[in-house]
Amino acid sequence: MIRQNDSIHRKSMVQIIYVTVKNLDLPIGGVIVQAAHVASLRRAGFDAKLASLHEKGLPRWVDQDAVFENSNQLAISPDDILVLHDSLPREVFDRFLAMPVRRVFFCQNHYFLGGTLQPHERLADFPIDAFNCVSEPIAAHLRSVHGVADPIIIRPPIRPGRSERFVKKVQICYMPRKRLVECGTITYRFRYLYPEIADTPFISIHDKHPDEVAAIMAESAVFLSLSRNEGLGLPPLEAMANGCVVVGYHGGGGLDYATPENGRWYDEATPDNLVPLLAETVSSLRADAGAFAELVESGRRTIGGYTHQAMDDALLAFWRSFL
Repeated sequence: MIRQNDSIHRKSMVQIIYVTVKNLDLPIGGVIVQAAHVASLRRAGFDAKLASLHEKGLPRWVDQDAVFENSNQLAISPDDILVLHDSLPREVFDRFLAMPVRRVFFCQNHYFLGGTLQPHERLADFPIDAFNCVSEPIAAHLRSVHGVADPIIIRPPIRPGRSERFVKKVQICYMPRKRLVECGTITYRFRYLYPEIADTPFISIHDKHPDEVAAIMAESAVFLSLSRNEGLGLPPLEAMANGCVVVGYHGGGGLDYATPENGRWYDEATPDNLVPLLAETVSSLRADAGAFAELVESGRRTIGGYTHQAMDDALLAFWRSFL
């Protein structure tokens, strides 16, 4: 049996290294989640860190309790653990698999796996010691497609909505990055098919600092969800936390939380019929600011499954068991 002091000493000696991407100049949701893990583990006494070839240190848009090290300057021992991600180039993936260390695979987007693996390969066939993910849709994919028996779901925390009381403006905030073509189609059709509400502002949150995103969402009545091929999809959850009416795509991974009660979800191949749904939402809110009050409250309740405490509990339970 390991005594408590021995256990603390042991976990402090083992590096838990979350491998992340090189380009960290702009906010990336997956990196924010990786940093949240690192920060939580460090607060619990683990020697966790982010590692990347990025040369500018810890980005300002992640949890500042995380620690960052340049991969080229990081000494790794056989006792250490590499936490791999789903977007690794194949040559990097193979190099990490050849190292004499333990490995955990942290999947935040199962749709990316085809960029690393060949069609005849499954993750369960590789020397990986454990699998974590952020949603049930990913876990189902890992079980059914990749032969992973017991992926552990560790849902990320969504920052609470702004505590200040904002008067909602009937404006539409949106993240265009994943669906640029659809975004253009929606905004043009909205403008010319619905001239009576064509002056409704569309506010992009692309490349914004998380604080600015929260401020925009807090004053916006509507969030247009343009999720696509998501492992989870954070922006719709953030919009729910800030009291927006969410209208649009769940992106696949959003089925972890999307219900008819918490959003006006859309799942057709083209955006043509999304435009009237968005226009009807805006027109209803112009006529009655409380038209979707029950939906908004359901969205706020949904966020209860994505708290810092819930993440900490699942994360620490996994690592204490794994070590």
